[in-house]
Order: sequence, then C-alpha cells, then structure tokens
Amino acid sequence: MLAAQFTGEDRLHLQDIPLPGCPDDGLLLRVTACAICGTDLKTLRRADVKLEGGKLRSMSLPRVLGHEFAGVILEKGAAVSAWALGEHVVVAPTVPCGTCHYCRRGAAEMCEQLQVFGYDWDGGFAEVVRVEGKVLKAGCVIPIPDGLEDRQAALAEPISCALNCLELSPVTPGDTVAIMGAGPLGVILTNLARLHGAGTVILAELSEEQLASARVSQADHLIHTGSADLQEAVEAITGGRGVDLLIIACSAPAAQEGALRLIAKRGKINLFAGLPRDNSTVSWDTNIIHYTECSVTGTHGSRPEHVRAALALLATGALDAAALISRTYPLREINEALDHSRGAGRLKVVITI
Repeated sequence: MLAAQFTGEDRLHLQDIPLPGCPDDGLLLRVTACAICGTDLKTLRRADVKLEGGKLRSMSLPRVLGHEFAGVILEKGAAVSAWALGEHVVVAPTVPCGTCHYCRRGAAEMCEQLQVFGYDWDGGFAEVVRVEGKVLKAGCVIPIPDGLEDRQAALAEPISCALNCLELSPVTPGDTVAIMGAGPLGVILTNLARLHGAGTVILAELSEEQLASARVSQADHLIHTGSADLQEAVEAITGGRGVDLLIIACSAPAAQEGALRLIAKRGKINLFAGLPRDNSTVSWDTNIIHYTECSVTGTHGSRPEHVRAALALLATGALDAAALISRTYPLREINEALDHSRGAGRLKVVITI
C-alpha cells in the first residue's frame, strides 16, 4: 500500500509498504480522507511536544503521520461483531486506557497511558490504517452520520478539541469572546463561541492573508493586529471593560504575554495553542490575575465524546465543514499539500485517498 512516512526529515517519503495485518479484535480501515494538522507540521520541523511525567518522549521512526482521518471498514477481526464491512467511520485519534487516575475522573485526554494515531501508531497519511482492539474498546471508532462526506467528517477531531476548550472555559450567554489566531481552529472556535451564545465575537490575526480567509467565520469584528492595536480595539468594542473570554489559538509567546491587558474582571483566558518547546516561557504580572479574579487554563486534545459531538454538529449543518476546507490533494501530492498548509491564507487542507 502507499504510505507517506516521516523519517525525521522535513518532508514525508512516499513508500510502497506492506499492508498491515488485521488484529483479531480490531479493524483495517481504508482511509478516504485525512486532514493536515498544525501538529503534523510541528512534527516535521521536530518542534512537537509530547510529555510523559514531565519529560519529552519521541516517536519510533519511520512513522506514518496524520490523525484527523475518516475511512471505510475494509476488514474486521474474527472477534469483532459490532461493525459492518463498508461502514464509514472516523477514529478519535487519542486513545485513553480507561482505567488510570485521570480516565476515572472523566479527563481521558489527560490519560497517563494515552496512545495517539500518527505518533504511537501509524496514522492516516496512508491507504490503510490498522486499528487495534483497544481503540474499539475505548469507543474511539465512531460511525459517520448519513449524508456527511468523509472529507468533512475528517474535521471532527479538530472541532472536538475546540469543544473541549469551550467545556473547560464555558461561554456565558451574552459574553464578549476574543480569539487570537485566525487559522482553522481560530475560525472553528469563533463559530462555536457563537453557537454557545456569545454576544460579541472578536477574531484577531497578524497575517492579512489569513484574516481574509477568516471572513467565512461568524466573527463580529476582524482585527488585523499588524495595523491596529488590539488592546485599543478591545477597549473600544467593550467600553473599556475587556473581554469575558480570551482564547489564544496561535503559537505566539507575545499573544500570551499581552493576554492580561485584554481580560475583564472575572474573565477567563484559555491557552488553546501550545508554544514552541524552546520558547514557551512568558512573563505575567500575576497581580492582575489576583485583583481581577480572572482564571487561566489550557486545552490539550479531546475525548471520544467530543468527537461524537463534533460529528453531530457537522451532520446537522450547525458547523459548515465545506467552508472550513480550503483545498484537497491526493496522497501522492502530500508534500505539496504540506507546503500549502504552511502558507498564510488557508484553512483546512485535506488529503483524499
């Protein structure tokens, strides 16, 4: 089968590799669509961070990347009875153990034994993916609702991460919400904030090209931070009060540094995007947190139930997946697709197989 392998370089290598065997308690999926994530791009430049006990861990190479994928059940193991050949599914790619301290507390994305497609197992930039039995046991294989295209269903994983963000930092109806970073997740977060009852949504971005692509969003205000002072803009919009929820969806230390200047009393800050591992320390005046009683949290990943909720939003049209996809490429052109994903002015790029 054809697969795009990561070997430690900044390009993927297209290889004809053996078809994986189907586990007795698992599945083989024929991949139909796999979206490119910013994590894939970070992995290619060796800037991704995976932590175990506070220490970095690394993947075994070669590895097939790609964790935002949909597919068709090609084969199932003898012990599997609940799935039909030819059924279209997505896979929640972060697979929890279900038994550790965090899984028992309902925070499976923090699982102490979490395994991830495209990192611990080969992912979706290939014609076929092997799905172990523990993935089925964890509820991570999810049917695609009727009428939803596979390439749109592949966006369920990034949407699920945004849903987790708004679970950790809820929108109160009428809130003023600001999102910094108008990439694909910034647009998704903008539209979800609106669905969750935000009164005013501000989307801020440094790149003019990226901000132009974000006009498909439901933002009330698009702020180009290269030509306007974001703090002054927020003060003008909110009458000097600040925003009730600030989501930082860009990997920029300066964005985090300036967050406290934008937040209202009792406001919430969510550090949604991770920073480069060699530049992840910022300086804050913590007295502002003390006196405004604002709260700060982060978001990392999602749980299978978030992926299910994301598919439901896509199936009902509450989120317009087609508007989020800027371009599709065949698997053989994956390096061209990666180059396009690195540029400004794009939203989601999907590999179709």
